Amino acid sequence: MGLIEDRLEEAAETAYTQPIPKTLGARIRFLLKQEKGLSRAEAARAVAEKIGKSQRTVERYRDDKIKSTKPDTAAVIEAEVKKLWQPIVKANKLKAAITTGGIKVDVRGKFGFKSPKGTSNDPRYRRLSRRLDAATAAALFEAKAAGASEEDLAQIVADGLRADYFTDGGARATSLQKVELTGIDHIRFSIT
Repeated sequence: MGLIEDRLEEAAETAYTQPIPKTLGARIRFLLKQEKGLSRAEAARAVAEKIGKSQRTVERYRDDKIKSTKPDTAAVIEAEVKKLWQPIVKANKLKAAITTGGIKVDVRGKFGFKSPKGTSNDPRYRRLSRRLDAATAAALFEAKAAGASEEDLAQIVADGLRADYFTDGGARATSLQKVELTGIDHIRFSIT
């Protein structure tokens, strides 16, 4: 994997900082909700099998009639919740990033420019910390999933920065055709 691909994966993995439910009852209700297509009793039975308790005990947890449990049972319940909780939160955060929110990038690398009349600017190191729009975030994750090269991913980042930073959404440097990003020393993404 390349640097940009590694950092995108890291951003996706750290995107789910939303905590799991705190109380025993809330955790059990979450586990029961994940048993889709089952009746209440069947869902309670399925959760009971996962955590090593009886169906009736799970129903008591659900109804907050039992508010605490032994540490080993609590650890099993917490592990089951974490296993199911994080993929849901991660998927929601990624969906938000590629549909509305975008992704933040902090990059230090060589940026070069090309304009229509053959003029260019020699590449020089810059450090930028900007939010890339949702379309750029979607393009990054799609390209990563398709196995794009490091250069292709860097160009997607450069195009996003061109639109956001260098041309300020068309308010300045309107003749700037292309921004190239090479020699990346540092890059980090964050999905918030």
